[in-house]
Amino acid sequence: MKFSVRWLAWLCLSLMLWTVAAESTHNHPSQTESASCSICALAHSASPVSISNSARPIFTTVGVLQEKEVIAKARLSVLDLGIRGPPAV
Repeated sequence: MKFSVRWLAWLCLSLMLWTVAAESTHNHPSQTESASCSICALAHSASPVSISNSARPIFTTVGVLQEKEVIAKARLSVLDLGIRGPPAV
């Protein structure tokens, strides 16, 4: 990585950390100063409320399940008859 890109990344990271520290620790001795502070005005402004206008679900019958009886056909192979079982002890 180039030295200039690495230096720019560290500069941006340090500026962000200093800004976070300054925002979290700043205070005002009077109420009039905090009214004109741009950081305080943004922090105390009302956040927008998300409104969801989703439709209510409508439950209807799509189809009727018709079950069929399934009977498995046994398959007996001729090779199965010639296999000897394990010896009895």
